[in-house]
Amino acid sequence: MDMLIHNAAILGSITDHIRGPLNIAEMAEVFNVNTLGSLRVTQAMLPLLLQGQTKLIVDISSEAGSIKQCSRDGWFAYCVSKAALNMQARLIHNRLKQEGGQVILVHPGWVQSYMRGKLDASADLTPGASEQHIAARIDP
Repeated sequence: MDMLIHNAAILGSITDHIRGPLNIAEMAEVFNVNTLGSLRVTQAMLPLLLQGQTKLIVDISSEAGSIKQCSRDGWFAYCVSKAALNMQARLIHNRLKQEGGQVILVHPGWVQSYMRGKLDASADLTPGASEQHIAARIDP
């Protein structure tokens, strides 16, 4: 299977909110990694991907990028970068479907990870359980 999976992400501050100080430089760094990083990799790898049979790009997004389901009042860097990733994936998908390719977005669930600098063991899913969920979604 010919596939490109984007899973790189950083969190940034989760305490920033509109009535407090906003670390714009940190937000730009998060956006650069979470959104523009996958765009750069996609553009670089696209010629190879399009030579394959499956032509599949998988973007690991987050419920934090959902505008409809948003309940937070902060987490600007992460939420905005994931919402932008979602739109970016849609734009790329619209183009690639003309060439037999597709982009899918996957929400991995709340995963026990080190995104906050230490293991968040209170999360619902282990990395292995999340991986199984994602693998089931992308297996043709």
